[in-house]
Amino acid sequence: MPRGKRAAAPNPPSPRDIAAVFRILGKLYTTHPLHVTPNEQFDALVATVLSSRTKDPTTNAAMERLWARGGYPGRGVTPEVLLSIPVDEIAALLNPVGFYKTKARQLHALSALLLDKFDGKVPASREELMELPGVGRKVANLILNICFAKAAICVDVHVHRIANRLGWIATGAPEQSEQALMELLPQKYWSATNLVLVNHGQQICVPVSPKCSICPVYKYCARVGVVKSR
Repeated sequence: MPRGKRAAAPNPPSPRDIAAVFRILGKLYTTHPLHVTPNEQFDALVATVLSSRTKDPTTNAAMERLWARGGYPGRGVTPEVLLSIPVDEIAALLNPVGFYKTKARQLHALSALLLDKFDGKVPASREELMELPGVGRKVANLILNICFAKAAICVDVHVHRIANRLGWIATGAPEQSEQALMELLPQKYWSATNLVLVNHGQQICVPVSPKCSICPVYKYCARVGVVKSR
């Protein structure tokens, strides 16, 4: 089929095609979440909250500034340390993280709640994680992956876009996509879904004019909604 034409979406995609996509993309991008130690779980939570609407280098630089301010350069931060820093100063340390002023307030409140209700430890259930300020379902699922090695599908804009573009699901919002993907995908792929599709969405399957000419899974893609590609 010519690259400019849109294929009909498979209904439903075959297990063999889904497996092929994960196998091919898994060779290009990591499919194994970084599982952190208990001492690193709070850092992972803070970094994940900061990462929303923010590129990784910006998030990493902000974490380095927090560590240095807390007296633990390169070694981590704690809820007690964050609570000891005024919110305005945290905001200055986070800048230019997206929505840094809001996130500074969330981190302060999140730290207080962890100490007050969870003995300063990151909780291991989705429901408890979502009680924390700044933690929605996407962040909670990612923390379940990287802190507790629990299978969960973390759906951001990349995962939502690509899963629909592939023709795997037909949903209008990321919140709907998580449930649809849970029903479609074997659990062994759940944790890898975010890692594989986010990397693919940042590098090849971009929002506007995706790079279909070099896409390694082009033959498995329905290209739903794609009107222009490279």
